[in-house]
Amino acid sequence: MDDFQILHRLIHLFKAKEERQFKATGLSAREWYVLEHTREDNAWRFNDFAENYQIKPSTLTSIVERLEKKGLVERVRGEEDRKAVYLKPTAQGKDIMTKHIEEDLLFFSSMLSHLAPTEKEQFINLVRRITDSNALYNDE
Repeated sequence: MDDFQILHRLIHLFKAKEERQFKATGLSAREWYVLEHTREDNAWRFNDFAENYQIKPSTLTSIVERLEKKGLVERVRGEEDRKAVYLKPTAQGKDIMTKHIEEDLLFFSSMLSHLAPTEKEQFINLVRRITDSNALYNDE
């Protein structure tokens, strides 16, 4: 199997996971992405969230509106600065995220179940190096 085939088999694996999650929850990949990055302990200012995760504010607004309709996030006005809008998960949003994390960990464990312990460790270390390097995002 050549590099291209390996890459596309990995893409297919993650795409199939994404499709199963959509069928189970009705949440798109972008909605999951936003929901996964909302925090109760330190709510994001709406504009800071958009900037930090490189989402256009208009796109984020659309995603948040859909998540609000589903009862998963809420926009809350700041107490000190009433113009500031913060993005927070609701109780239902936190609950679905807990289940999502459990499913992700099960998926990852299943994905690695065919590897020997040393292979698992090597795989995790290699993926960590690849993702930490941000090599995919450097334009240089």
